[in-house]
Amino acid sequence: MKTLQFFVLVLIFQAGTFAAFSQTNTGKVYLIRSTGFTGSAVNYSFYIDGQLACKMKNKSFSVHDLGIGEHTVSVVSGGLSNGKKSVPLKITVATDKINYVSVVSTENGYVNKITCQEITQNSAEPLLLKAKQKKDCLSN
Repeated sequence: MKTLQFFVLVLIFQAGTFAAFSQTNTGKVYLIRSTGFTGSAVNYSFYIDGQLACKMKNKSFSVHDLGIGEHTVSVVSGGLSNGKKSVPLKITVATDKINYVSVVSTENGYVNKITCQEITQNSAEPLLLKAKQKKDCLSN
């Protein structure tokens, strides 16, 4: 009988341990590409913490679950670009917060420059309504 009680106690302890390790704190990050006519013929590649996260066409978005804390997001244009990533945007991911990151295109003379900018939910909602979610992020 004592052996059975011991066995049940060990199982309960293990189940509690696995449950504690399986709970990870994450937050949602929306990457949004709605750049109008600028660069609309080429894919943009988004990087999170230096790793390729998604390749997106214009009028699309993707949703990513990231661990809480600070992260960086950058973007690079496909096509005839120099292949250099934009200056990384630092974002802070929290459990009860959704981060919205959009591509911003600025023109400096004849050169278009793209960067990432964190935007509010109010600014993101109209863009998301006109965009299509990309779920298979690493395909073209």
